[in-house]
Amino acid sequence: MTDPFFASLNPEPRILRADLEDTIAAIATPLGSGGLGVVRVSGPGAFSVGDKVFRSTTPLSEVPSHTLCRGILRQGDEVLDDAVAAVFRAPRSYTGEDVVEFSCHGSPLLLRRVQAACLQSGARLAEPGEFTKRAFLNGKMDLAQAEAVAALIACRSEESRRWALDQLRGSLSALLESLRKRLLNLLARLEASLDFVDDEVPDLSRNELSSAIGSLEKETESLLATAPRGRLFRDGVRAVLAGRPNVGKSSLFNSLLDADRAIVTETAGTTRDTLEESFLADGLPVTLTDTAGLREGREPIETEGIARARRALIASDVVVWVMDASDPLTEEDRRALAWGDKPAIIVFNKSDLADPGIDRMAIEHRARQSLSHPRGCVFVSARTGEGMDGLRRALADTASPAGGRETGEGPTLLIERHVALLREAADALAAARQASHSGEPDECVALDLRRALDALDRVTGRGVSDEVLDEIFSQFCIGK
Repeated sequence: MTDPFFASLNPEPRILRADLEDTIAAIATPLGSGGLGVVRVSGPGAFSVGDKVFRSTTPLSEVPSHTLCRGILRQGDEVLDDAVAAVFRAPRSYTGEDVVEFSCHGSPLLLRRVQAACLQSGARLAEPGEFTKRAFLNGKMDLAQAEAVAALIACRSEESRRWALDQLRGSLSALLESLRKRLLNLLARLEASLDFVDDEVPDLSRNELSSAIGSLEKETESLLATAPRGRLFRDGVRAVLAGRPNVGKSSLFNSLLDADRAIVTETAGTTRDTLEESFLADGLPVTLTDTAGLREGREPIETEGIARARRALIASDVVVWVMDASDPLTEEDRRALAWGDKPAIIVFNKSDLADPGIDRMAIEHRARQSLSHPRGCVFVSARTGEGMDGLRRALADTASPAGGRETGEGPTLLIERHVALLREAADALAAARQASHSGEPDECVALDLRRALDALDRVTGRGVSDEVLDEIFSQFCIGK
């Protein structure tokens, strides 16, 4: 089977739009200094624009597709850079149109000059996501694949990168197409029985109908079950370090980040404001917040720091309650623990200073009794690194939702629009199954099946309005 990412040498345009007649240009690499930068030009006049701004031994309009040419980039009579132009002829390009990409040195000033030269030579500035939008309109990819481009650009973890690339290569589209074909076949048989006399079309029994709908519903629900995990690895989790003063929250913050970010002293109450950084815990993106110690404030600035700590607790997904293993579970600890009711990990820090003979299980049991939602307990030393890998695993395990397919068993939903539409499809299938089971007229069952079919089609872009497309692609960056 041909990989959909490299297929469609002769695409069929889905929608005819006047703006496809324009030639567009934009910087396609992030702004900022670098070794290389790319300016992309796409549309019917791409080679005309290219020949005006790029001089080589052969005009770009005359070279074969998929050719690299070295030459000089110019703006009028001024030489801008020594560069390489990549030529892609329609339909064998990312957008399905004639495309030229100029690779030059990655100075932001230079890239803006090259872009300006292209605009002066007949192109217009591309809108956000317009290159990918043209790829969709020209049949190079469906809408689910196009949205995977944005997900791939924004991925924050190895898992989300793999899932987004899998979707870009067509895994979700293939699964939805399989569901669609079965649903369409079922709907056709049901509606044929309504349109023709009984002796012309084989009867579709109610048991057969309910079973077939139930199978489609189960597969749709199975796909939806991957959404919480996809959302977690896409957006990450917010974790807060909390506890009484001087238990080593800031030391733990630095140790988890493997960086000297928070000020650490022996004086209790040093942290007055919240401090936030991101890192990966067993592949899971975590935004970690260090907070002031929870106690009754002794001065106005400490009181404000404690108030900010409480606001961070409210906004968090997971709380890491930190205690001192060398002085476990004081009355001040119990008062601090009473301030939160989120999923929590209990961390006994300074384990290297604790009495080797302490009963860790008894201490853990007493701490767990003080929390509404204890998920795990670890003993660590921020100073020596003992137990830190276990804490990272506990963070990932505590945040990860249960259910859904395991990695590698099928596509994982990453995009909220897809989740909402598949929920709509699953609800329509449930209604159709219930209508069939309860003996309602076939017309009612068919109506629900059509609602499910419409929701599946909108995921991949069949019949999606221009307004919806504009909204989706407006969230992309310019140049993609």
